Amino acid sequence: MDKRPNIEAQAPLTQWQKSLPFKLTLIQLLIASILIFSTAWVILNIQTQQINEQQTLLNQNHGQIIIAKLQEMTSQVENQVNAISQIAMLYRHEPEQLSKSIPELLSIESQKDIISGGGIWPEPGAFNRQKFRDSLFWSHNIHGELVAIDSYNDDNFPSYHTEEWYRPTRFFPAGKVFWSKSYVDLTTHEPMVTASSAMWMEHQFIGAATTDISLEKLNQLLRNAMLNVSGYVMALDHQNQILAFPNRDNTLQSHSDTTHNLISFDAFAQTEQALTPIASALHLADRTFIEQAIAERVFTQEQMENLTRLSKDSERDMLSAIVNDNAKNHFSTPKRIALVSLAMDPILKGPSLVSVFLMPHTYWKILVVTPVAPLEDTAKKLIEKVGLSLVLIQMFGLILLFILQHKLIMAPIMEMVKALKRNDSASIELKAKERHDEVGLLAKTFLSRTQQLEIAMSSLDASNLALEQQLLSQQHFQQELNRHKEQLRSLLDYSSTIIYIKDLNGRYTLVNNKYCEVLGIERRKIIGAMDFELFQPPLAELYQQNDQRANNSHDALHFEEPIPTPRGEIIYHMTKFDIRDDEDNSIGVGAIGFNVDLKKRQEKEQEKLLQYQLNQLKDQQHKTQLAQQEIAQLRAQLTDANDEINLQTQLNRNKQQSQKLMQHFLSDVMNQMMQEQDRLLAQVCQHKDADQHTHVVQLMSQQAARLRQISQLFTVQQSEIRPLHLAQFFQHLLSLLQPQLLKAQVKVSLSCDEQLVIDGDAWQYLQFFYRLLNNTLQHAFKDHHQHRELLLQLKKQGHELQLLVKDNGVGLSASKLEQLRHEMQQKQCTGTLSSLNLWIKDELKGELNIKSELNQGTRIECHWPLSKA
Repeated sequence: MDKRPNIEAQAPLTQWQKSLPFKLTLIQLLIASILIFSTAWVILNIQTQQINEQQTLLNQNHGQIIIAKLQEMTSQVENQVNAISQIAMLYRHEPEQLSKSIPELLSIESQKDIISGGGIWPEPGAFNRQKFRDSLFWSHNIHGELVAIDSYNDDNFPSYHTEEWYRPTRFFPAGKVFWSKSYVDLTTHEPMVTASSAMWMEHQFIGAATTDISLEKLNQLLRNAMLNVSGYVMALDHQNQILAFPNRDNTLQSHSDTTHNLISFDAFAQTEQALTPIASALHLADRTFIEQAIAERVFTQEQMENLTRLSKDSERDMLSAIVNDNAKNHFSTPKRIALVSLAMDPILKGPSLVSVFLMPHTYWKILVVTPVAPLEDTAKKLIEKVGLSLVLIQMFGLILLFILQHKLIMAPIMEMVKALKRNDSASIELKAKERHDEVGLLAKTFLSRTQQLEIAMSSLDASNLALEQQLLSQQHFQQELNRHKEQLRSLLDYSSTIIYIKDLNGRYTLVNNKYCEVLGIERRKIIGAMDFELFQPPLAELYQQNDQRANNSHDALHFEEPIPTPRGEIIYHMTKFDIRDDEDNSIGVGAIGFNVDLKKRQEKEQEKLLQYQLNQLKDQQHKTQLAQQEIAQLRAQLTDANDEINLQTQLNRNKQQSQKLMQHFLSDVMNQMMQEQDRLLAQVCQHKDADQHTHVVQLMSQQAARLRQISQLFTVQQSEIRPLHLAQFFQHLLSLLQPQLLKAQVKVSLSCDEQLVIDGDAWQYLQFFYRLLNNTLQHAFKDHHQHRELLLQLKKQGHELQLLVKDNGVGLSASKLEQLRHEMQQKQCTGTLSSLNLWIKDELKGELNIKSELNQGTRIECHWPLSKA
């Protein structure tokens, strides 16, 4: 015990690189460095963000200034072309007046610097019906003078009606201007863009008025606008062809052919790879614009195909989108559609910021390019100023912190370490009494722990003795546990149910002999295996799902599972439960299963029997339904047969009525003639003077005429069907009815063509006409004391015979007329007219219509075909 303090006193102290003061100092240096660099980085980022925002705002302001100047120019041009269209519509038939007015409009001083030419382009025959082409166009020559050009009206020259600047104006209303893509005029050979205004008269398109903008003058306008601004401007038409570009003549000469001094931005970007991001942004903006116009289209797809069929495939979608968007008038102010940063601009030879603006009406894309100010010098100066100050402040703070830490923490801790090495507990106790901070608390805690250690060492021997006794008890408990394990193993091995236990990973930890026997797999192959290693995937997934349900439930779950065996799958009723330890943590799942396959087979046989009975019942129901359908069909057929029988019965009754009527008619006629004959014979016997003899001869002549008429009527019906002279036929019939007409005081007017001859049964016509006239005489003039008239009109209309019977008799009330029409529609024979309606439909295949008003008369119209179909 005496040598240990000396040995510990001679032990070396901790190495300086592993000491706590060195580690704390190193940590402070690391934290100070992180603070310095992070502060400099934050300041640099804030400064960079501010500069970028300022440059973006400056770029946008430049763009708004340029676009304002362009809009002022385009507005003046649009006003000018609209004024030309108004003048053209006003004096469209006065070419001399147009030749004086249009050059005056094109010579306005404020627009003279930008305008290349203009004129009017009528539709064929719109201004002069004798001319297919009738354009009036003026263009500035090299001296700046307006010169009329008539070559567009030459037949050898392509028709201006198919030009790109002319065709879309058909879809623009009056007052709206269409700005074409850039092109080179075939006559003046000058690159230009055309503003076209439609001319409409009485909702009809009669032509277009145009004003041409010189691209060279447009480029000069943009160049002058950017004189006091660092950067440059590019202008593109709606098809992304370059309208204006800085140093256009020198820059674009290598990108264009010798004939057309025009180039698209895509072709320019292929040679200047630095401009590729701008080209991609333009494509994205065009695609978005086209999709929006298609989604809200005004004109049909067919109209757009007719418009764009002469355009290039790559330009059709954009042209259709512009026409539809102009009709919707989506935007009226310029908008920025893209913002692109270039690492190296080919013109500015440095980084630049590009804003792409879309102008309304013209659909031009204005690219405003401004240089990005270099940030390296600003950042370097900022870092030097801020970084040096931060380093000095951090170094001073680090030294001060090190001194304070050494005095307050490190020195007392080192003294306590040295006292521990000397085993000088008195010094530690003194330090605990002197210091009232964490160091004193550490010393007090150390002394307290030392006392507890001494107490623990004294009780260690007693604990060893207790452990020996506890070990003997554990051996006894182990023997009891082994006996219970043997009992459980016997229960598992000889049980007729399947029993197994799985851990949380789904691996088998316990199985009984019955489970191995059912599966036909050895126990050593089952223990430690998972379901996917023993069974097919569908069964393994089913077992895992049921195991998961058991783990998530505090109660035992009961369900059925199929177990694969060498003889096939057998259904078992499974009881699965969650196995937990003493701390109520889940450690596995247990399962007990009973074979219910026999019960299942019995249930399936019962289900099959029940299904068979259900099928038999369905068959009986189906047969019953078929029988009911057959009965319904028989009932329908019986109903149709009854209707047909009723119809035939009514037709037969109608014919019988007609025959009885004709018999009465013949009987009346014959009785009259017999009475006339007797009277004439008596007169002949009684009187023999000459005057009376003459009178008797006249009466005999009339009687003979009536006999001839009867002969004509009744001999015809005895012969076969032959042509029937309707006018003579009606005259004979009216002669026979003359006594009834005189008695009823009815004046008959017959209108019939003397040459009207038809094929038909005379007897049939006799029955029909007599019944129709007899019905009118009996019912039309009942209680009617006015002048009685009856109109009969027959005429042939095509292949139909039309009969009109019109009287000025008493007529029918609305209720009686409606009832009569209902009886005729239902084919009933309750009266003469309903019988005649049925007869004409069945025998003559025609129709009978009745119109009547009370005290106004009745109008009966009949028509039927003259030849059978």
